[in-house]
Amino acid sequence: MPRIEIGDIQINYIEAGDPAADAILFIPGLIGLSKMWEFQFPHFSPRYRCISFDHRGSGESDKPKEGYTTAQIAAEALGVLDHLGIERAHVVGASTGGCILQNLSLDHKERVRLAIFTNTWTAADEYMTRLQMARRRILESYGQEAYIEVSSIWTGGPTMFRNDLEIMLELEKKQKATIADSDILTARIDMTLEHDRLAEIPNIDKKALIIAAKDDPLTPPYYAEDLNTMIKGSALHLLEFGGHNSYRRNREGWNAAVDSFLTENEKGS
Repeated sequence: MPRIEIGDIQINYIEAGDPAADAILFIPGLIGLSKMWEFQFPHFSPRYRCISFDHRGSGESDKPKEGYTTAQIAAEALGVLDHLGIERAHVVGASTGGCILQNLSLDHKERVRLAIFTNTWTAADEYMTRLQMARRRILESYGQEAYIEVSSIWTGGPTMFRNDLEIMLELEKKQKATIADSDILTARIDMTLEHDRLAEIPNIDKKALIIAAKDDPLTPPYYAEDLNTMIKGSALHLLEFGGHNSYRRNREGWNAAVDSFLTENEKGS
């Protein structure tokens, strides 16, 4: 997979589809791996140019000791688009990727066509803070592999383990093979707690789709409902199931919801 220099680090990215087609940038969550979108690229690439990347500190991208903010990763997302010569793209952000999309929609809105937020939040409340601090304590007490395995339980959920165990184990293997040092993982957790664009969300003026799953234990549907209320004219789609990684666990339902939104809204966007 290609790597490009953005600022002072190398970022790994992937792409598929016709370079002349409309682009969709898929931003992964805290795991930070472009591989998270393995069920979206085959579905959308026949019609769109699909792009994703490994966050700094994740996967095949460099793992510097500093620079772990959602604003910095948003800047690196733009660097990937710049490298590929893409002026504007539809942007999908999952979980922490949704926080990064908030930054893009507010600070670089001219680069975003349609915005698709999935299983995300705007600012850490008490529930989110306790969840992320629990992950931090697992990392500090039991190490990186335990952190990955427990995170898989929370994000994948029992249905993925029962029906897609090989896929889950393959993803864990990828994470373990490219895992960052504990201090970098801690910094990545901390950036989720420091992100706060709550007061500015009503300024987002993009056509937006907000997706949540009713059984998501990490980002319960009330986060999506709040986001839907704050973004004028946005559409809310609640999946009956899917857990936190709804785009993987309920990929058919998730892909269908995004297909419908793109078809209805991309003209003139």
